[in-house]
Amino acid sequence: MTKSILNLKDIANLAQTSSSSVSRVINSSGYVKKEVRDRIQVILDETGYRPNAFAKALHSKKSLTIGVILPKINATSSGENVAGIDDYFSKQGYSVILGNTNHSVDKEFEYLDLFKEKQVDGIILIATTLTPEHQSRIKRLHIPIVIMGQKSLDGTPCVVFNEIAAAQELTNYLLDNHHHNIGYIGVSEEDVSVGVERKQGYLNALEKHGIKKDERLLSIGAFSVISGYDACQRIFEQFGSTPDAIFAANDKMAIGAINYILDQGLSIPEDVSVCGVGGGVFAQHYNPKITSLFYDSNSAGRTAANLLYRLIQSDEKDFLKNHIEFVQYKLVIRNSVKLNIN
Repeated sequence: MTKSILNLKDIANLAQTSSSSVSRVINSSGYVKKEVRDRIQVILDETGYRPNAFAKALHSKKSLTIGVILPKINATSSGENVAGIDDYFSKQGYSVILGNTNHSVDKEFEYLDLFKEKQVDGIILIATTLTPEHQSRIKRLHIPIVIMGQKSLDGTPCVVFNEIAAAQELTNYLLDNHHHNIGYIGVSEEDVSVGVERKQGYLNALEKHGIKKDERLLSIGAFSVISGYDACQRIFEQFGSTPDAIFAANDKMAIGAINYILDQGLSIPEDVSVCGVGGGVFAQHYNPKITSLFYDSNSAGRTAANLLYRLIQSDEKDFLKNHIEFVQYKLVIRNSVKLNIN
């Protein structure tokens, strides 16, 4: 067909069916015979037809918008999360609205209220912490919501990485390569996933290798390069000598640790091994390239979007309640860890 703009009637004529059948297929409402549905879908795919968003919203009584609350809009992981979410929902005819909190819990609450006022069809909260107040506010929303990055307290569906298993695997890798005095740079335990579970994986690996926890090898950072530098300095000063390795809870802090170690005239990995978590551009392109746990944030975003879309489409009140989706990770070996060649 040569018309530049197609309407519902055009699609119906091409599919040799009624406009009402086309409408039911587009809006996933009502019964249509499989052979007719398949014929309509072929025409929709071939023509690239997309219904007018406003008209579709009126028909479905939905806003066709999704609210995404994220802690730091310029963070690599947040950008990849949003890319995955937007890619998924754009194919469903939805628009995505972003709320950047700059790690402010009060801002998170403001955006929850704002998105409710905007009558979004669903919310994805990329959380750094979850409190009883979060639980109370989410319950009052009466809007489908999915949590990313933290396990929910009230059965709200969530998408997380298996932090304990991942950190344990990375620590085991260091131990298997004869690193015994391993410094750990973590974050505040208000962030349960990173501050508690990632650290627990590190401690589990030490225990299974018969190594006691040494408080002198533990320090707290704040996800940034400079905090990693300062935390690494504290470990060196507390421990009183050079540790075998530094495990930083994210790649930016690993870079800070590397900078401190180099400033001491030491070499990486010959004198001290360093590894991180994230596995994105920082780990890939820094010198030395950093051994890191790769977390596919884009895939995590698409997973969360799929869960939220299923919630939106369901009429069941407790659909997916207590559902936890674990996103895959992998250990990427680069050249910041000294290997045991014996």
